[in-house]
Amino acid sequence: MNSLLMRKIDRWAGVPLCWLCTLAMGAWAWLRPRPRPAGPPRRIVVIELAEIGGLVVAYPALAHLRRRFPQAEVYFLTFAGGQGILDLMGLIGRERQIIIRPEGLLTFLADTWAAIRRMRQLEIDATINLETFARFSTLLALLSGAARRAGFDRFHDEGRYLGGLITHQVIYNPHHHAAQTFLTLVEALAEEPDAEPRAKVSLEGLSLDLPRIETTPAAAQTIEDKLQALYPGVTPATRLVLINPNASDLVPVRRWPDHYFMHLVQGLLEDPGLLVVLTGTAPERPAAEVLRLALDSPRVLNLAGATTLPELIDLYNRASLLITNDSGPAHFASLTSLAVLVLFGPETPRIYGPLGPGVRVLYRGLACSPCVSAYNQKLSPCNDNRCLKQITPAEVLEKAREILGREPRRA
Repeated sequence: MNSLLMRKIDRWAGVPLCWLCTLAMGAWAWLRPRPRPAGPPRRIVVIELAEIGGLVVAYPALAHLRRRFPQAEVYFLTFAGGQGILDLMGLIGRERQIIIRPEGLLTFLADTWAAIRRMRQLEIDATINLETFARFSTLLALLSGAARRAGFDRFHDEGRYLGGLITHQVIYNPHHHAAQTFLTLVEALAEEPDAEPRAKVSLEGLSLDLPRIETTPAAAQTIEDKLQALYPGVTPATRLVLINPNASDLVPVRRWPDHYFMHLVQGLLEDPGLLVVLTGTAPERPAAEVLRLALDSPRVLNLAGATTLPELIDLYNRASLLITNDSGPAHFASLTSLAVLVLFGPETPRIYGPLGPGVRVLYRGLACSPCVSAYNQKLSPCNDNRCLKQITPAEVLEKAREILGREPRRA
């Protein structure tokens, strides 16, 4: 299903379902009151569905969850696209991943039903919903059977209605980085039950460190072979600049213009010692190929759709620089030591900036930015992303050369 349809379902089906479930819960609690659950949770499900890059941002919260509740079994519920990055980060094994495939309505409904059944069979007693104001994930948390459900609540805002389905309510704070707000959800489960809103804690001292994924010699050779097949002149000393000209369909307004990327790559190619590699997923390969053909240079390679996710990480470890739109690859690359230059516009790096130490950001911060947020389902009204268009190819090229550490050599 496309992202727009999923947003519509979340709104038009989600609101009445949340309302009905809230009424049903209230009636059930009146008829059969239950004591508050005692002791720490034994089985916890963390929910993060749509944003694959968000799984990297969630890593500090997952690591903190392990420290906070060391005896608990932790499971993760996500869409199929998130499996690869969960595997790479190594905190949640395949046996504890609960997967929903959003590949058509029937598959989506069947997997959703299977996910609910599995959570109830596991007797999940706590959920942490990393989705901000999403009704679908809130309903999944309720249907899991968990008595403790941590999530972001609107409280008195005239915002996204979720009913009364969250037991451990946390304020969504747009003044903190997303990784920090995820940490507050973990703290909410550990806080005294009468506190409202939850997570009245300081965020200072809570680690936002990410793991570093290394490349084995065999994996490095695989990447070298892929490069050799496309450009026989490549050597281990050849410097690679990776270009990710894509952004997910969830927020297409995050794309820097294609012709800007063309001018940027033309400037990079003035250095004969550089090889430019276009990256992306298999569906993004045709667009990357159009860009490669327009540049008409043997030193521009198209590896979009030609690498697995682990191989993409190995490519990051091989390269000198990644230049990318604000999208998942910026976060994936922060699991390596690669220098990353990210172009921000409709979203703010203050909340969604990648956590890696080698990340640099270009961001105009116009009066209308950010225009996508947790409050509008990341659905921007923008029809002219000047926030990105004002970041010129010349500016990006200058920053890239600064990162690479030298001016281009002339042939």
